Amino acid sequence: MRARLGQHFLKDPLVRDRILAAARITRGDSVVEIGPGRGFLTRDLARLGSLTAVEMDERLAESLRLEMEGTPGFRLIVSDFLKVEPSGLGEPPLKFVANLPYSVAAPILRRILSWDCWSLAVLMFQKEVAERITAQPGGRDYGVLTLSVAIKASAETVTLAPASAFSPKPKVESAVVLLKRRAVPLVPSGGEEAFFRVARAAFSQRRKKALNPLSGALPFGRERIAGALAECGIPQTARAEEIPLEGFLRLTAALFLDDG
Repeated sequence: MRARLGQHFLKDPLVRDRILAAARITRGDSVVEIGPGRGFLTRDLARLGSLTAVEMDERLAESLRLEMEGTPGFRLIVSDFLKVEPSGLGEPPLKFVANLPYSVAAPILRRILSWDCWSLAVLMFQKEVAERITAQPGGRDYGVLTLSVAIKASAETVTLAPASAFSPKPKVESAVVLLKRRAVPLVPSGGEEAFFRVARAAFSQRRKKALNPLSGALPFGRERIAGALAECGIPQTARAEEIPLEGFLRLTAALFLDDG
């Protein structure tokens, strides 16, 4: 991908090997590499499984095509990943592997999470973003991004990647995150709007007790919300960052599913 997308090419063998180990690729797996760039991961991915590489930079794609010509099970799609339909990426369940450009990491993550055709994803993010994805309740990194991932997949950090692991060097550190898709999302598609209304309201004023921003943003009244918090076992003194995922799920159900 072009520099305008913030692509920094991975060159560290140790980070590469940890990515490959986390992906747990076996013969017969359908693997999708997003933005293969100069092919540092591509050669090993193609050796391990059936690989579809999606690269939007035509110059990089042409170089990769020449290098990988004749490789069994390898297919190259020259396109923006955000415009590719999952049906064209291989036989489900797919495994995604990517060193994501910082500028498009969030929309790519959202797109993958919206699909049900994958089982596992090993993705490189800016370190701060990775910390938000994998955060636990009680910390400053825990927030709406954490919850939006957690309802669809489990997430854990695989390894950190210092600036020296890339060429050119970025100004920030990176981290690799392993996502495992939940067979059944914790929030059904029809309930996501309500869930995120609650989550965004609670986190809109992080330093305040969640009761206050929830009462100000949701159309239920302070007494009703206080009752729902009590029903869910959430202290009225709790701030949003102190409420676990299960608490947000119960609170959403208490306010919306039990409404009327």
